[in-house]
Formats: sequence, structure tokens, C-alpha cells
Amino acid sequence: MVGLASVFLMTLGQSLWAQEKNDDPLLAKNAWAEVRKSDYEAAISRFPDNVKAQLATDQKSIIKILSRLLRDKTLAAQARADKLDQDAKAKAWLASENDKLYAKLRMDKIEQEAGEAWAKKEADYAARAQEIYLANKKKYEIPEQIQAKHLLFGLKNYSEEEGLKLAQEVKAKIAAGEDFGKVAEQFSDDKGSASKMGELGWFSSDQMVPEFSKAAFALKKVGDVSEPVLSKFGWHLILLEGKKEARQRPFEEVKKEIMDEQKQKFVQDYMNDEMDKAGNDPTTVLNEKEIDALYVEPISREKLLELVKEVESGKMKKDVKSDAKSDK
Repeated sequence: MVGLASVFLMTLGQSLWAQEKNDDPLLAKNAWAEVRKSDYEAAISRFPDNVKAQLATDQKSIIKILSRLLRDKTLAAQARADKLDQDAKAKAWLASENDKLYAKLRMDKIEQEAGEAWAKKEADYAARAQEIYLANKKKYEIPEQIQAKHLLFGLKNYSEEEGLKLAQEVKAKIAAGEDFGKVAEQFSDDKGSASKMGELGWFSSDQMVPEFSKAAFALKKVGDVSEPVLSKFGWHLILLEGKKEARQRPFEEVKKEIMDEQKQKFVQDYMNDEMDKAGNDPTTVLNEKEIDALYVEPISREKLLELVKEVESGKMKKDVKSDAKSDK
């Protein structure tokens, strides 16, 4: 792969490639195969737009993709030359893979049709959006949130008594003027927040364990520090940094969110209906005799035990004969 990529880098600037200016220019070739622009575009067609944009500015990545494409095309050409695709099993496998490709192409087309069908009905769903909002207003509430720092004396490192004593001592240091963040950075057993000087960011009460939330949300003023609080993790000290009251998100703020949810459901239902039609075609005929022949009845526990006994009995008889021969 490295050698092939090097060849690409050496030849890209040569006039050989610049001479061809048709709609599907040749990008690379060897004695077995060639890679055209359409091959490259097909290879990256499934990439997200942001990845495609980044790829366009990364020559090494482009070369890597072209190198892989030429390698695969070369191996494919060699397989055809050796007539490896003529084997019965290979033919069946290729046909199966081909069917998967066509099925995917059809699903892409159905998804496109679903999007077009949505566009025709979007106005109707826009009218329903406000009904959905009014019927589910609680869903669009933002609960009370606080911003806080904390430090932890974990029960993995200390007993309850030891952790409580340390928490009380550290609280006294903070009350005497030591910076909470620096103390958390130095002493906290929660290494994730300790690396951020105890910072937890904004959170609602249901995002923390009950004991912690109860103590944190009971703090009244910014700068207040809680008494030591015991949770299943250990003893906490909590510093209140800010509060946001609960609020109801207005309809205009959530309208796009509601419309996106409706569209996603509409498209998925549309695609499911089409797949159900394909899977339940009324012209379907089953060859029950041949299908039944595919089935192998699982061995029962009783039959399994019987077979084990037979094997063990045969082994014992074999051992007896061997012993008899040895005695002779």
C-alpha cells in the first residue's frame, strides 16, 4: 500500500493525467484496472458532507482512497481472469451481494419518495405541531437547574467516619478563605471534576443521586457551601455557583424540534409500509416440502442422555477388551 501510494504521488503531477478532460476523467490505472472520477465519487458518496469537505483539503487521504480503489479493482480483474466468479458457490454469493445492493438502491429511492410525500403534507403537520405542543407541554419544560462545584471523599478510599472527618476539616479550610476549586483539585477523589477544579456545570435534580441533589438544590445563595453530604459514592462538599429557575419553552422555540420528530416518524412509517408490501406480496408461494427439509429437529435431553450412555458403554467395553489383551 505504501509503495502504491508513492507511485500515485509521483505520477499525479505528470501530464498523462492532465490530458484527459472528459466528463469522467481517468485518475489512476495499471495493467489490470483503472479508476475514474465516478469511482472515487461513488466511494465517498456515503461520507457526511463535513467529512467530504475535509477530505477535499487532504491530498494524502485522497491518494489513500484512490490507492485502495485501484488495488481492489486489480484484485477483482485478476479474479475474473482466473474465472473465480464461475464457481457455483461464488455465483450464488455474488448474486446475493448483488441483491443486497439493489435492495439498498430501492430503499434509497423509497426514502427519497417518502421525503417528497412529506413535503406535500408538511403544511398539514405544521398545523398539528401546536396541538402536539399543547397536549405535551410538560415534555417541553426545562426544570430548575443549578451550577455547582463539588469535592468527594470516596468510600473506596475512606471509611464513613474517616471521610466525614476529612470533609469537615476541608470545609473549615474553605470557610477560612481557601479557594474551593483549588481544594477540590488537591483533595477530591472524583478525578474527572477535580481536573476542572471541582466543576460540574449546569444540571437538574434528576441528573444526580438523590442525597446530592437534595443538598445542592437546598443551597440558597451563590457562594454557599453545603455541610458534608453522604451518598453511595462518599462524602461531598458542594459549592453553589448559579441558579436557573424552571421555565416553559415557548412553542416557537420547539416548533422545529416537533416538526423534525413528525418528519422522522412519517418517513419511517412510509418506509416500513413499503417494506411490509415487499415482504407480504400476495403472489408469494412457498415450497413447503423443501422448506421443511431445511429443518433439523433439535435433539431432546432424553435422547442426548441415551447417546452419552451408549458412548460410555462402548468405551467401557473397549477398555475391558484392552485390559484382557494386556493380561494375556
